Amino acid sequence: MIDFPVYRNDGVKEHMRALIDLKNIVARQLPKMPKEYITRLVMDRKHESMLVVRKSSSPSKVIGGVVYRPFVENEFVEIAFLAVSAIEQVKGYGTRLMNKLKAHLQKSKVKYIVTYADNNAIGYFKKQGFSTIPRMPKHLWYGYIKEYDSGTLMDCYLNPGIDYNDLSNELKKQKAMLLEALKKSYHFEIHKGSEIEQIQKGIKKKHVENDLTTEKVFNKIPGLTASGWTLQSYIKSLHQSDRNSFFKQCQNILKQLNNHCSSWPFKKPVNPDEVPDYTEVIKHPRDLESIGKRLESKSHYRSKENFVKDVQLIFDNAKLYNKPNSIYYKHAVNLEEYIRPYLDQMTEPTEAELKEYDRSLPHKDALRNHKRSKLSRK
Repeated sequence: MIDFPVYRNDGVKEHMRALIDLKNIVARQLPKMPKEYITRLVMDRKHESMLVVRKSSSPSKVIGGVVYRPFVENEFVEIAFLAVSAIEQVKGYGTRLMNKLKAHLQKSKVKYIVTYADNNAIGYFKKQGFSTIPRMPKHLWYGYIKEYDSGTLMDCYLNPGIDYNDLSNELKKQKAMLLEALKKSYHFEIHKGSEIEQIQKGIKKKHVENDLTTEKVFNKIPGLTASGWTLQSYIKSLHQSDRNSFFKQCQNILKQLNNHCSSWPFKKPVNPDEVPDYTEVIKHPRDLESIGKRLESKSHYRSKENFVKDVQLIFDNAKLYNKPNSIYYKHAVNLEEYIRPYLDQMTEPTEAELKEYDRSLPHKDALRNHKRSKLSRK
């Protein structure tokens, strides 16, 4: 029988003995970690420990556990150590321990679990629902936990609608319900779209959206109406030129950058009062706010290259100034990996777009842009 009690340094003899056993397991599993540091955190009265205890043996034996510090007012806990005895690994105790911890924390105000994981532990924490892209609001944890250069910050949201004590069965039920719903909602058939090109040419050539002949042809194509398409919705999808305009592409990418959870360090210019040596290292600072202002002017970004160069400068600056294991460096890498496919898919502005932008600008700006465009074509 396996039990998962929660102990802290409260002076109770049984609890103290169990915490010492857990300290020894952590020390054996993390040989590079100073033993004095492990002892200090396990015995710290601000920390708690959930232990994995085998009751079937006599006396009961501690085979693993997790040491964490609650920040209940900030709605999170920080995991310091998590370890299972070497001879008890690959038996699922690590997953059971994490689920028991989540269920225990659900009883309090805690909404997030956060930890700094080393390279060997990242895979385990990902399987337990942790993410390397922090979802917890920065103001909850910033200044409360210590940053570790050798670790990756990860967090996990505790969903109040999930019973973590019975997570395996919950997931099986959800999967079965989803598959059953899909069977009832959809039926799949393969049809040849032999006449779709005829419709495309007719719409683009005639520009007649209510053409009865075109609508009859459209409705005869097998599978289109069954899958939810109408002629009007199809026409609308063809007439999306504004969405694909260069200026609109830039706006959409900027919006995606601002909405990403790793963008918070790059939204505003770096404050020189807080980081005095920043301008000594970074000669061309860039941030999302300054790119937004340049974009609003419609006079700065005349090509895909100019826009992509400014966005890339944000990531390059962050990686140049910060250490690879810092949270800012990692956020830059995450954000760059996320936005790179969108930047690669961008198209150049057309001559018509550039002329339209110039007409909306003051005369001097338009004249300067016209000269710049002529020089770039040469």
